[in-house]
Amino acid sequence: MSGPEHYPGRRLSFSGVLCTVRHVGPVEGTKGDWLGIEWDEPSRGKHDGSHGGTHSSYEPGRSASPTAASFIRPSRTSDKSLTVFEALKKKYASTSAENITATANEIHISGKTVEEVGFEKIRRQLAELQELRVVVLDGACIAAIDSNLGAQNLKITELDLSRNLLESWDGVAALCSALRTLRVLRLDGNTFSDPQEPFAIDEPQRQYENIKELSLNNVGFLQQSTHGTNGNLSWESIRVFSAIFPSLMTLSLASNNLANLALPLATPLLTKMDLSSNAFTTLENIRPLTALPSLQTLSIRANPLTSLSSPPDTPIFFPKLKHLDLISTLLPALSSLNPIPVSFPRLISLLTNHTPLANHPSASLHTIARLATLTELNYSQITPAERQNAELYYLSQVSKQLAAATDDAEEREVLEQHPRWKELCGIHGEPTVIKKPDAETAGAGTLAARVTEFSFHISKQDLQTGRKYAESIDGHSSQNPAKDDAETPTAHHPPNHDPLLIEKKKLIPRTIDVYRLKGIVGQLFGLRPISVKLIWETDEWDPVGEGDGGWSVSEDESDEESRLDRAARKKKDDKWARREMELVDGTREVGFFVESRQARVRVELR
Repeated sequence: MSGPEHYPGRRLSFSGVLCTVRHVGPVEGTKGDWLGIEWDEPSRGKHDGSHGGTHSSYEPGRSASPTAASFIRPSRTSDKSLTVFEALKKKYASTSAENITATANEIHISGKTVEEVGFEKIRRQLAELQELRVVVLDGACIAAIDSNLGAQNLKITELDLSRNLLESWDGVAALCSALRTLRVLRLDGNTFSDPQEPFAIDEPQRQYENIKELSLNNVGFLQQSTHGTNGNLSWESIRVFSAIFPSLMTLSLASNNLANLALPLATPLLTKMDLSSNAFTTLENIRPLTALPSLQTLSIRANPLTSLSSPPDTPIFFPKLKHLDLISTLLPALSSLNPIPVSFPRLISLLTNHTPLANHPSASLHTIARLATLTELNYSQITPAERQNAELYYLSQVSKQLAAATDDAEEREVLEQHPRWKELCGIHGEPTVIKKPDAETAGAGTLAARVTEFSFHISKQDLQTGRKYAESIDGHSSQNPAKDDAETPTAHHPPNHDPLLIEKKKLIPRTIDVYRLKGIVGQLFGLRPISVKLIWETDEWDPVGEGDGGWSVSEDESDEESRLDRAARKKKDDKWARREMELVDGTREVGFFVESRQARVRVELR
């Protein structure tokens, strides 16, 4: 058998890669003893730990990877382990101190004169270490805490001991006792043997009372049957940890394979929590967190989250939460955001990047319009003008859905998907919903359904100027303006036609790009395509105010009175402006901008 220095649960490092000893002894079909180890990086191993009936890890191992384990000989040399203070000196003590010539002080011993050499260098090194406040010792092969660490007069406030060889929570307790100035502690990626002490504590101990931020991302325990699935930190263990850190304000528990939280935490001061990269699928899985009275920031990014809904009779309610991170979740549609106003009534900041709902072409506009309390979306501030534009656009899109509804049941379904419809109509005025005839909605797959009748119009003055420009560039007149505009069958003059405008119609497939559309316009009017810009005059109308576009409000009006007054005057005056959109140069299909079968486009000179 191998020497007593090897035992199941021992943490080792080989060439900077961490592992845990799972088996010590013989392996069937081989000679001599072996160490069955499980690598922290699964790709480093060669198999799942099985060989001839011998398994190198507890059933099942912490890692589900089929290549997380290896068998090695006990004689293989591992990386040298260090204490905290040794690692601190190795990384932070200035090497330049070795080149400093020590001041020679005469010391008399037994009548002989000797010199004090080297103590100045040590004093300088200690002085440097005592000035450190933020210390990062991740991956430093630290396996023990120095017994005299508290006597070093260190003033460290933030310490990162991630990915080290710590095995017992006793060492963490000793560390917190020695560093009374410590406020932030990171223990990510460590694997502890059965930590009996913290789980037997009835009252918080003084060594933990100063810690305000604790990070336990991807932390493992060997006694998985008692403390968690697949060797990860379990929620029961986390609840005990929360009790021994009475001043905790920030807690990070990412990548611990948590799937369902059973009971609340005893951390009344906790304001920020990170649950990234776990296994939550619905908001219901984290309901116990609603009992945290001070929680303001919550990250559940990179979870397989598909729903934010909760039962109507017992809705999930976070009373003070202001910042929510949903990045890289699986929320399927914009309607997935509808439960947010109920569950997070004070939400002001939201992150939704890299989710299916973000693939919607106008996702940000819809998100802003759906959530009235937001002031920041995906790291960008929302200005009042941006909010107004988003809400007006949202109203126009909902009105289109209502117009396409064929019966009352479909209308109710549309309104259920847009709970802010009535509120926004009260603020901005209700858009006119015009039902489309059945003939317009029929034959969606036909060629006619993919063609738009464009009505292009340009002022006579711009037309003359543009043709003169084309003539100066091309060296000849492209067409006879008078003949072309008066006699060609493409010229269109409706009954109330403006005599100062020239208007022409043409059926054009929506599959062509904007560049080709401009080429067609150039041929119709005898203009150089590069010299014009196209403005689509949409069928949508936006309410506008009086005078300079805003409502005058007396200084003694309250915000609520002002809002109601604006809404009332908008309805009374019924002033609207047609929304316009420039068809921007590019290779996008015209159908990206124009979806209707008729479109009126104004041609202007650049």
